[in-house]
Amino acid sequence: MKLKLPNHRDQHWKDAIQDLLVAANTECVDLDCGDWLLTYTDIQDLMVQVDQNGRRLDSLISNVPATVVSARAFGVEARLQQSEPFCSRELISQELPSDTPPTQPTGVMFHEGTLRSGDYLQSDRSILIYGDVNPGATVSSCGDILIWGRLRGVAHAGADGSTQARIIALQLRPLQLRIADAVARGPDDLPQPGLAEQASLRNGVIKIDPAEVLSFRQG
Repeated sequence: MKLKLPNHRDQHWKDAIQDLLVAANTECVDLDCGDWLLTYTDIQDLMVQVDQNGRRLDSLISNVPATVVSARAFGVEARLQQSEPFCSRELISQELPSDTPPTQPTGVMFHEGTLRSGDYLQSDRSILIYGDVNPGATVSSCGDILIWGRLRGVAHAGADGSTQARIIALQLRPLQLRIADAVARGPDDLPQPGLAEQASLRNGVIKIDPAEVLSFRQG
């Protein structure tokens, strides 16, 4: 049975999920998350409610790449659906004035599989990768780069000069990070288990933070 979370403008998903699960007439359910951004912790909370109601989540679908990344990191079968062309700028929490021109192209490029030494993946759009980026591999995008896996090669987001671009991965341990014209090396310490990481440009310097911080717009 397919369950669908309400639009984020109508009701918070945490207020709706209990009633949806109780009303389900089958043990196995599929969940359509729509345009909700769910973090790894949100997926944990969701799975607790699913279990408490005697249900089993077979799959999850979402319009938001970061939700798919979070679900897959938790081990949930998840896929991305696109009812409208995806634009990574639509997910940013600070809404721009209506007269501000867009800084990143619409659409997203998907790649499934690990990029190995010598591989080069480039797109004018945002890039979503299901797999690792190994040392010696390079990813370049005019938009955002989202990696469901480990980034250990080179990643360049905002290759057209966009300072709003960012790089998100389950583990950010790259040989080199680039956002617009800024360059940095990846951190040496190990990431916190279960937390995706995000690199963004602040005051001309690339900073790395847990992607648990809600830097995407939900409302």
